[in-house]
Amino acid sequence: MRLAILFLILVFLIDILGFYIGSFRVPAYDVVLHFFGGFFVAMFFRAYLKDSIKTGFLKNALIIIGVVVFIGVLWEFTEYSATKLIGSYLYNKYKIICCIGNLDDTFNDLALDITGAITFVLAFLNPLRRFNS
Repeated sequence: MRLAILFLILVFLIDILGFYIGSFRVPAYDVVLHFFGGFFVAMFFRAYLKDSIKTGFLKNALIIIGVVVFIGVLWEFTEYSATKLIGSYLYNKYKIICCIGNLDDTFNDLALDITGAITFVLAFLNPLRRFNS
């Protein structure tokens, strides 16, 4: 769980750094952050489920992916709120473009969050893995 928290903090700090360097100038910046955000949120909740709830593969996978989707949606609401509340201030004072794109960007971000979670589930929760060991 500590490793997941460390990586989530790293993803968040890189995201904040993107505000200052202008993440729109770096190709695939947003893609990588959303994918790994979904991946590491899934890792965090897998560690949580491992310690607290003993369920099967399908239930764990659905819970983990559901939590990642929920957090991704909350993140998009936060980006939208930040854009509406402080976006123009940040641009006028610091020339920082904040924070959200259009609806296509939001759907892409959520799809990448889900893809990161599914990648984690398939890589680390795969029930067939234990038979190959």
